[in-house]
Amino acid sequence: MKKLFLKWCLTTLVTFAVAFIAIVFAREQSLQLSPIIKIMVGLIAAVYLVAAGYCGKLCWRTDKALEDFDKNPLSLSPEAREKIRKYLRKIQHKTDHLSFTANWLPYIGMFGAVAGITVFLEGAGGLRGGVDVTHIKEIMSNAMSGIGLAFIPTLTGIFFGPIILSWQHHMVEHEIEYALKDFRRDENTSARRDSENKG
Repeated sequence: MKKLFLKWCLTTLVTFAVAFIAIVFAREQSLQLSPIIKIMVGLIAAVYLVAAGYCGKLCWRTDKALEDFDKNPLSLSPEAREKIRKYLRKIQHKTDHLSFTANWLPYIGMFGAVAGITVFLEGAGGLRGGVDVTHIKEIMSNAMSGIGLAFIPTLTGIFFGPIILSWQHHMVEHEIEYALKDFRRDENTSARRDSENKG
């Protein structure tokens, strides 16, 4: 049974459900998002989809290797055990790509926030009209009405990165570490059994 892959499917489905609810809520609120914000949120979602697909592939491969080991762990030759262990270590190394992506998604979102704030300030008229107090109040009023929307890419990056991808990374990493500990425990048991049989 593919337990790790099923956990990945569950977290991915929950993520899609939350994203769908957020999209429905945004449409009900009639949020007018600038093209830059839409592009940055789309970029973050695309990076997440690629990383989540990669994570699903790693989960599937991990489950497959563990199923091969669990079929008959004590009857495997030392070479076969070492091959499975190396394969798991290779997958474990690949999970670092997920961690890297999870750590960088909020920065992509922050770039989107800065770009969004810049667009809102430009759209508010900037300081082209001079330093008249009423003009500055008008600029700030226009800019503040939409500046909160500029942080949507940052929130999106935080949701998909440190929250979801980090959890998926931890899930795969933990399963592999647990399996490698089982390898060591089984090797110690068979070595003890072999020394008792020889003695």
